[in-house]
Amino acid sequence: MELKAVMRIAMDAGEILLSNGAETYRVEESIIKICNGFGYSCDAFVFPTGIFLTVRSPDDESESSVRRVKTRTLNLSKIDRINTFSRNMVTNPSSFEEATKELEGIRTSDYYPAWIRLLCSAVVAFAYAFLFGGNLNDGIVCLVIGAVVFLLNSQMVKSAYLPFLTFFIVGFACGFLSLLSQLVITDTHVYIIIIASVILYLPGVSLTNGVRDLLAGDLVSGLTRLGEAVLVVLAIGMGAGLAISISPTIRASAH
Repeated sequence: MELKAVMRIAMDAGEILLSNGAETYRVEESIIKICNGFGYSCDAFVFPTGIFLTVRSPDDESESSVRRVKTRTLNLSKIDRINTFSRNMVTNPSSFEEATKELEGIRTSDYYPAWIRLLCSAVVAFAYAFLFGGNLNDGIVCLVIGAVVFLLNSQMVKSAYLPFLTFFIVGFACGFLSLLSQLVITDTHVYIIIIASVILYLPGVSLTNGVRDLLAGDLVSGLTRLGEAVLVVLAIGMGAGLAISISPTIRASAH
């Protein structure tokens, strides 16, 4: 296989991993496995927002490429499929057309339909309400808020809003809807509802990956991921705090 073809396959696989929440070491390891499977050596340097790759052929020809990764989300299914793809490339390398087709299938796949993710968001928020000591009314409110906020977040992600603006609005929506629920359903605990609704959007995976990258020696990626997680928490907290700060106005208008 030609040098450019190998580079494209390795870059595409690395981009899918990085854009779906994989750790830095995993992206670099998968890229190296793919290149080695085709008989090429390479140097891969991965940032949280981009990939730098140099591939060398057995004839000592080399080529370098840089690719920016603008959007990032979390999809463990795609990460697992790319891991399997990279391992298969080591033992049984496929042709360029087959590899490209498989990568495109992974990139465009949607493992869980939107209605299942909507249902899971609502049910998990419902369960967290009881986990934090809430009652049935709190759970019902969280069920509704979980579904509404999921739809709001999905629409904002599709519209390519700034990530931190999205998390700020998510935090505000959780707080505001929780406060409004007191006007509709009595005997609710607003702070339990806020926490149970917003916990789905806390960046636990980013925090874990940041620590994992630091332990692996990837200081830039580790600190970047940790900083991103802190900013996400701050954005959610400021949104919820803004909603709580206007609660006296809501209560006054209700009376």
